[in-house]
Amino acid sequence: MSDQPPFGATPAWALIRALREYTELSERVVDLTGAAHGLHRTDMRTLSLLMRRQAQGLVTTPSDLSRILGLSSASTTALVDRMERQGHAQRTRSETDRRSVSISHTDSAAQEGRALFVPIAQHTMRHLSQFTDEELETAVRVLQAATAAMADAERELGEGGRPQTSGS
Repeated sequence: MSDQPPFGATPAWALIRALREYTELSERVVDLTGAAHGLHRTDMRTLSLLMRRQAQGLVTTPSDLSRILGLSSASTTALVDRMERQGHAQRTRSETDRRSVSISHTDSAAQEGRALFVPIAQHTMRHLSQFTDEELETAVRVLQAATAAMADAERELGEGGRPQTSGS
């Protein structure tokens, strides 16, 4: 008889299940939020992406959007055109290379983004208030490790491979 717990019965597996449940519910909430404001799912992802990258001081090109969002060049062009028409994004030509274009969110998009995401953040903060700072710091490290695992899987899949399982 083995001393190993049954497959999936460890705290790590419980965490993976909780992360999956959170991700699924989060996706539904974002979809509902976007629908309530007349925004497509991809528009919501793009707005969030542009806001995060600009806050980090990163320039976002159409190629970046294509790669990160998994869109074709034509779909990315249609997305940016739509977001420009809605007043959420703007194209800016490089001063040094006029062929190079960056995409950024507009000030009004940032305001709308806050209106979309602040209520979600407020619900989250209310539930997180039951934890100590030390517990939250541990949770951050756990989520960073889970994010690193997803980045590893993404890299493998991007290389045309399949994520490795313990049996392969």
